[in-house]
Amino acid sequence: MDLLTSITTGSGASLVVAIVLLPIWNFCARRFNATTQSPWRVMTIRGEVVYLSWHMLAGATQGFLFWLTWGFAALNMTSWWSHGIIVGLAYALLLILPMLGITTAIAKISRTTGLVLMTEMFLTSMIVGMACSWNWMHVR
Repeated sequence: MDLLTSITTGSGASLVVAIVLLPIWNFCARRFNATTQSPWRVMTIRGEVVYLSWHMLAGATQGFLFWLTWGFAALNMTSWWSHGIIVGLAYALLLILPMLGITTAIAKISRTTGLVLMTEMFLTSMIVGMACSWNWMHVR
């Protein structure tokens, strides 16, 4: 599996997750903004482009990390879906959830907002792990 394929798969998978979750995220933002004085997410074109760009960067990074560990996948002889789940959980638990937990604590955002962010990034990690693993199994 080459590096470009892995990065492209991770970036594409995270972009799909971001586009699918965007309406849900915007619904939550509108609902929360209606009940508070200070909006926690202002929906603008620039904001949505930045949101999608960061998702693609996170997916590309996870694709790169998958590429670094693909030798492990070849050695342990697991199925593609179990390897994808393991890699996705590792991304979420070791990289993303601690960072979002610290951000939630420092930025003083509500627990609901933090939970939405953590859920979104957890889903992104799992989907990217599964997509990279599937691609590794079928492209190699």
